[in-house]
Amino acid sequence: MGTVRTQLEWELNDPLKLAVFLFGFLLTGLAFLKDALSMGATGMLDPFSQESAVHYARIIPRLALPTLSQEAYSVLVFVAVMLSSISIRGEMDSLAALTVYSLPIRKWKLFLVKFASILVLTTLSFVLPYFLALGYVLSGSPSLLRGILGDGVWSNILAFFLIAVFYAVSVSLSIALLSPNSFASILGGLALLYVPVILGASSLPPFNISAAMSSYLTSVAYGMGYTGTTYGSVVGVGFFLPSALLAASVILSERRDAR
Repeated sequence: MGTVRTQLEWELNDPLKLAVFLFGFLLTGLAFLKDALSMGATGMLDPFSQESAVHYARIIPRLALPTLSQEAYSVLVFVAVMLSSISIRGEMDSLAALTVYSLPIRKWKLFLVKFASILVLTTLSFVLPYFLALGYVLSGSPSLLRGILGDGVWSNILAFFLIAVFYAVSVSLSIALLSPNSFASILGGLALLYVPVILGASSLPPFNISAAMSSYLTSVAYGMGYTGTTYGSVVGVGFFLPSALLAASVILSERRDAR
């Protein structure tokens, strides 16, 4: 247990990984800040009236909450791919893996430590900027912020984002493990995760997650008794498929050498 904890701390304190984390944190924050600043509801109240303003005071902001935009997803993909490539292929290419794999720890456990560290860094660089941007934009009205994110809205938004992060990290790690070098790992990860955006594949992230978030926010805003059915459109591709890839990667990692 001590060796695993030490390895996890070492992974989380890697300067190169922290640099990628900071890069992703700043760019994701800018992307979400831009989306949050576009939440202005005045243009949606046309013609404007006091009655409509009161009626839609909570509905419109919830409908306008930022979802998983293409800009934010692009940064997420970059961070996940870079961290995975550095952690898996980078160590092998630099022969640092010869030292790492000589530690008294099974290879599959070492792989899970790397997965955990990448998941933590990617999640923090992606989720925190969202709530910081939203809090900054609505900081002048704390009651409105509480009203928008109340009733479990924030936890459901977090769940959607965690699905997106888990998907990106699991796919990136699988590609990194199968790639012959870091260059191929980066190109393969970016291609596999971003081609659906270029092709406009609505059944894959980020489109299916963004659509599910919009459906959820609409149902909550209008009090339609949301039952969680919108998760059905993302749980297959966003959770079960990455889980299968992760399980296969764990098995494969035990059979790979340090080169």
